[in-house]
Amino acid sequence: MKTTVARSGFVLPSIESVSLIELDEAPLSACALPEACFAVGTSSGRLLVFQSEGDLLGVSEFGSSVIGLVASGDSVVAATSLDGVTALQGETKWTVDVAAGCEIIVGSGDGVLLADGAGAVSHMSSEGEILGREVHGEVTGLASNADGSVTAIALSDGRLLIIDQNGGTLHDSAAADDDVETISRMEFRHDGVLMVCRDSLGMALDERPENRLECWHPQNGLIHTTELPSRTTSLLPTETGALVGCFDGSIIRLEVGSKGYEEVARLDYSTSSIIPWEDDLLVASWFNIIRMTAVGEIIWSFEHTGLVTHLLDLDNGTIAALGEAPAGQSPAPIVILDPDSEPRLPEDENFNYEELRPAGDTHAGGLSEEELEAADAPPEMAADTAELMGALDEEMEILTEAPSVEADLLEDLSASARAINLPPIADAGDEKTTEADDDGTATILLDGSRSYDPDGSIESWAWQDAKGRVIGHTPQLNVRLPKGVHSFELTVTDDRGASVTSITTVRIL
Repeated sequence: MKTTVARSGFVLPSIESVSLIELDEAPLSACALPEACFAVGTSSGRLLVFQSEGDLLGVSEFGSSVIGLVASGDSVVAATSLDGVTALQGETKWTVDVAAGCEIIVGSGDGVLLADGAGAVSHMSSEGEILGREVHGEVTGLASNADGSVTAIALSDGRLLIIDQNGGTLHDSAAADDDVETISRMEFRHDGVLMVCRDSLGMALDERPENRLECWHPQNGLIHTTELPSRTTSLLPTETGALVGCFDGSIIRLEVGSKGYEEVARLDYSTSSIIPWEDDLLVASWFNIIRMTAVGEIIWSFEHTGLVTHLLDLDNGTIAALGEAPAGQSPAPIVILDPDSEPRLPEDENFNYEELRPAGDTHAGGLSEEELEAADAPPEMAADTAELMGALDEEMEILTEAPSVEADLLEDLSASARAINLPPIADAGDEKTTEADDDGTATILLDGSRSYDPDGSIESWAWQDAKGRVIGHTPQLNVRLPKGVHSFELTVTDDRGASVTSITTVRIL
């Protein structure tokens, strides 16, 4: 099956946002609520409840970070780093103090599962009653089946515990003694089978898979294992298996009973979330939300201003997308999207770089002659530096005696070196992120001057944009760009005709 590759900078259809909700601080946790509402928790201890239209319905204040949120019936249950667990429905319904502080909270039937700082896992009812508490060690992951009768616990040493509702151990799977393993994702399928993604540092010198998905039956134990291409970053159980998003950007499909997997799509960046939408998928990858078909064909791609951390299905035909802004930037807004909106190409699909270059010689594309001369000129030495270098020259002993090497050997080596042409090294420069000016554009210097040829010289440079248009032939090039993500390709050719290409990406906020 054909694999779809979605690369930043290429023009893809997009959709308009329904609304934007500005935030004073970045969201730390979130969950969808009934009646097209959703809750957001912050590191300062605020719990915000919104409608899908963007109206703020309520604010609650806690004394520590809201590390997790779970919808339980008509209530939202908030776990905080120091203040325990609180259920709210307009007002506080109940509170349970947790002396060791909360670490992880997930839904479990009508109640919740909580891991605390003391390494204990507690099962709480929807009324705040603690039904059971067992100490297991440092917990890194929790999952529960639909009715809360089976719990999966991932520990920091790579150990997997599967326990029943009475705290009895059904299965205890330790990590390999001669390797370092972690559990990155766990989810229960609708049929009660637990899917566990395990990752290894690969320290053991054998053919064991470094990344794998294990299927566990609560009664029968391990029933299936499939090797994965890289570490799991998102996991979506399906009716017939699972969809797995991997660190290398691949999205793969596994079917029940199949020994291998099918690659559905390959993205530039890993996926943080995959949720179903009708017969399609909504995928969060880097700054983008992507709608794609079940076979990986991209329908549209929406660019968020933050790294997308949460996708919430609000059950009214819209989703809420939350993101984390780049360091030093204002908090990214919450974006409300209608995934069924009519996609269209961006307005700047025929963007002309020449039209947006500033007037004058300073930003005419390539650097001016004066700038090039200044860049190529050796640095000027101060007077005292010159005197010091002169003194060093007087004390330096010059050795003129040539090393004893056979003449014919030198000639052979020289001939071999002339016969081999090492390709040049292309360097299109580091990826950049900058804010746009008041007119919605920004001037960026594309810098390929670090490119070089190890056994000769570079004869030509060629810059191309994402559409393949050549936009310059100098090592450095000034371009003025609109908001968005833009990729540029630099091709350098050496004095013997060898060419190498490098790609860089520019993001304008």
